[in-house]
Amino acid sequence: MHTLDDPRALALGVLVKVDRGRFAAPTLDQALSRTLLDPQALGLATDLVYGTLRRLRWIDWSLEPLLRRPEKLPEAVRWALRAGGYEKLFTPRPAHASVSAWVEVIGRRQPRLRGLVNAVLRRLEARPAPEAVRLGLPDFLYEEWRTRFGNPGWLEAFNEPAPLWLTLFPGGEAALLEQGVPFEPGPVAGNVRVQGFSVRRIAAFRKGLVQPQNPASLLAAQLLEVRAGERVLDLAGGSALKAAWLAARGAQVTSVDADARRQEAGRRNLARLGLEVVFWTHDLTRPLDLTAPKVLLDAPCLGTGTLRGHPELRMRLVPEALAPMAQLQARLLETAARATEPGGLLVYAVCSLTEVEGEGQIVRFLAGHPEFEPLEIDSPVPLLARGHGVYVRPENGLDGFYYARLRRSG
Repeated sequence: MHTLDDPRALALGVLVKVDRGRFAAPTLDQALSRTLLDPQALGLATDLVYGTLRRLRWIDWSLEPLLRRPEKLPEAVRWALRAGGYEKLFTPRPAHASVSAWVEVIGRRQPRLRGLVNAVLRRLEARPAPEAVRLGLPDFLYEEWRTRFGNPGWLEAFNEPAPLWLTLFPGGEAALLEQGVPFEPGPVAGNVRVQGFSVRRIAAFRKGLVQPQNPASLLAAQLLEVRAGERVLDLAGGSALKAAWLAARGAQVTSVDADARRQEAGRRNLARLGLEVVFWTHDLTRPLDLTAPKVLLDAPCLGTGTLRGHPELRMRLVPEALAPMAQLQARLLETAARATEPGGLLVYAVCSLTEVEGEGQIVRFLAGHPEFEPLEIDSPVPLLARGHGVYVRPENGLDGFYYARLRRSG
């Protein structure tokens, strides 16, 4: 059987590529686009990739007593044990059948190690573990969040499947209804949650009437409260998802980013949506020769609020990354401040839940910028904490975000 005809073999190939540094979502999407698997098999492959990465710490912890030197195993075998462990320990599928299926997958790639995979997976049980291990979180994040936000029960939400959220553009809701796509309103206006459909099967997406986007991401753009004709700077705008929503409201948007490749993806997406945004390629650690009354800085961050949809980050996050990221954000915030016209509004957003990237960043900024004052945020989404800004509680499919709204004196 060819890899693309077998959901477990397909998932294994994706996991090996993620281990080598690729991102899970685009790698899986590329693999799924080349296969003829039926929807049920596609769902299995998707669950195996995301579930294995979400539960990886606990799976490895449980495998440890059964493997003398796992690092010496071929990478495909190591990941087959992990994915097979996920399927046995965390899904309702019959254990005997899933173990046999993984033995078959490895039998085609590493025939001499079939026996090892069979023996290990049959003996594998969920081993009691510390809470951070059970949750699949790096220790430093677990400790910070438990200390700052109290009861860590909300952290289990990071291990739930990520729903498909769609931002609606004019005609989008009607097109979903016409196709019979089931959806329900999300917590943020203009965003809906879709059930049982992949984005590839949704005609409204192909027609440029909807855009996949988490409600917490959309809310960052909505906090600017733009009006038609208003000039807006979308700084560190990447592929311009937020700029698209702002442009659809009639704003004159300039999206600035240092990454020309991401901007090119943004241009293609804006063409699909039939919207216009001006793209400016610029390193935002240097002063920007542009100003506007409304400025959005969706800053680069460690992405700790997106661990549900980007579970591979759990393997790569280290505490040493916090300080340099916070320093970069501080430099970009200085550029954003200078680009905000007197009387204007600056929204700072990160899809991260650490203190140094969020509230600590704004406390430091305000201490050096008395011309800015924080504004209250009336949040339609549940919050973990309030300060000068707010932290979004990443439950019910929401990503975790930090936002601050800052008014510059006239």
